[in-house]
Amino acid sequence: MALAVIASLITLLSINLAPEPRILRTLVPHRFDASDPEFARSMSSYSQGQLFDSNSVQTLVNGDEIFPSMLRAIHAARSTIDFETYIYWSGAVGYEFATALATKAREGVEVRVLVDWVGSLPFDEDLIEIMTSAGVRFQRYRPIHWYTLDRVNNRTHRKLLIVDGLVAFTGGVGIADNWLGNARNPDEWRDTHYQVKGPAVSAFQAAFAENWLETAGETLQGEKFYPPSEPAGSLSAQLILSSQPNGSENMELMMPGGDRCRQGSSSHRNGLFRA
Repeated sequence: MALAVIASLITLLSINLAPEPRILRTLVPHRFDASDPEFARSMSSYSQGQLFDSNSVQTLVNGDEIFPSMLRAIHAARSTIDFETYIYWSGAVGYEFATALATKAREGVEVRVLVDWVGSLPFDEDLIEIMTSAGVRFQRYRPIHWYTLDRVNNRTHRKLLIVDGLVAFTGGVGIADNWLGNARNPDEWRDTHYQVKGPAVSAFQAAFAENWLETAGETLQGEKFYPPSEPAGSLSAQLILSSQPNGSENMELMMPGGDRCRQGSSSHRNGLFRA
């Protein structure tokens, strides 16, 4: 009996960790230039991601720029803060974010925090208490149980911060001291994040809402999450979701001829494209 159980567990892990078959096996041919209106219409349909005009996108490089910008947005929040990340580790950065989110919750702002169960394992429970005791709605994405071993690698790698439905952040940085500084030495990690304002923010809000609904069973509706959008710049922007079951195929379609290597097909990721 014990051998049968062990064999079943090994089979589940093997199936889950084995790379999934790729559907795209050939280069996608170019038919239109990126500046051609037909390119935008085609890609918007293929990728299931609406293309939004009149946005501003600010590039933030390394912790010295990224963390202060995110914290300023949190401090300025008036209605809602929705925060999702894969990595949230204990340390100075984790504490600063926890206390900032807790402060806004005490002020009456609706604060939701969604962290990946695996990515947040090195996470001091005291930080969770700081947030939840102040009224922050805290959830872990897809905790691992014996009956979910077949989905152990289905994680959320989305890194999203949406404030008042008006400003969004996404990129590569996690909430950990490793990203502090300006990549001056091997202990200071190099990374890039983006601050987005304009109509495209609603797509970021919807991306967070998708995972929040799965985890917390709550739908995010209404003007406090999706306020009337106003032009914020001259850029067109599109949010590409690479969730299951299609994995990164939507991303691959947007980059014909480029590096189409899969980046964890079972993960939930997001990508920003500017035309």
